[in-house]
Amino acid sequence: MGSQTAVKEGVNSVYNEELHARFLLWRDQSGQSISNIARKMNSSTARVSQYINKIYPGNVEELEKDALSLLRREEDLEFVTGPQVFCKTKASTLIWEVLQYCDQKQKMGAALAPSGTGKTETCKEYKRQNRATIFVTADVTTKTPSQILRRIIEQVGGVGQKSSTSEFLQALIERLKGTNRLIIIDDAHFLSWEAFELIRKIHDCARIGIVYTGQERLYEQMKGAEGRAYLFDQIYSRIAIKRDKFQILKKDAQEIVQSLCPELDKECIDFLYRRAKGKGRYRAMTNLLDVAMEIHKQFKTSLGVPLLQEAERFLIGT
Repeated sequence: MGSQTAVKEGVNSVYNEELHARFLLWRDQSGQSISNIARKMNSSTARVSQYINKIYPGNVEELEKDALSLLRREEDLEFVTGPQVFCKTKASTLIWEVLQYCDQKQKMGAALAPSGTGKTETCKEYKRQNRATIFVTADVTTKTPSQILRRIIEQVGGVGQKSSTSEFLQALIERLKGTNRLIIIDDAHFLSWEAFELIRKIHDCARIGIVYTGQERLYEQMKGAEGRAYLFDQIYSRIAIKRDKFQILKKDAQEIVQSLCPELDKECIDFLYRRAKGKGRYRAMTNLLDVAMEIHKQFKTSLGVPLLQEAERFLIGT
């Protein structure tokens, strides 16, 4: 962890740079006022303000304990620490290209692939490394503009109470202007045309990057495969970068498997690779391995192909 020495009126204070940066990012993302933060830290607004500006004249170490306690309660801890395992596969590299390009250029992009190829985990890892990224997952409950707008506002904060969707939208746009942040909409194939139009409005007016990830049918929908190309033309024409050619490679499957269970032999890896090429891809493969490892741990059974076959029968119920 880095540190910096701030000197004011003869007081020497050493700040935990990593913690301070996390604190500022959380404040900006949550939209909390200094007075609200002070109440949550059981502190004074002056004390919090001095910490933010690195001019606190007292015991910084004690103050940072309060700041860390607040972050542990309020911060989205899923994105503070990385996963136990994150493997850089060919698929994740292609998805990362889309995320990075749209983040740096404030463009709109799409990463489209079947379920289980690592889209969501790659997006989460990108957010861990680029904490200002706004990550939202769409589902059957977020088809309307107001619903997806609410999901985004929950991640941004600082919008306040408004009386209509249009007022919330305008407040969000003003909040995001000049921030150069990236919004990732995972499982975007669930969105309605109206929801896509709302996100386009955010992109155009706030000048921030947008990435849609989801299944291949999303892009076909934009191109008019369902006879509604005229509706999606404003979205389709803004897609500056797209990646949708994803392969399940043996070397990637092997890297994932060995990161989870290094002692597996070649026959086991081949068996799991064949599973990864079917429905569910890498996700189905790792689920199978997880079950096999649990059986191995509980019953001290030899970890080989017969155990993987037993785990597969357990999963599919045959």
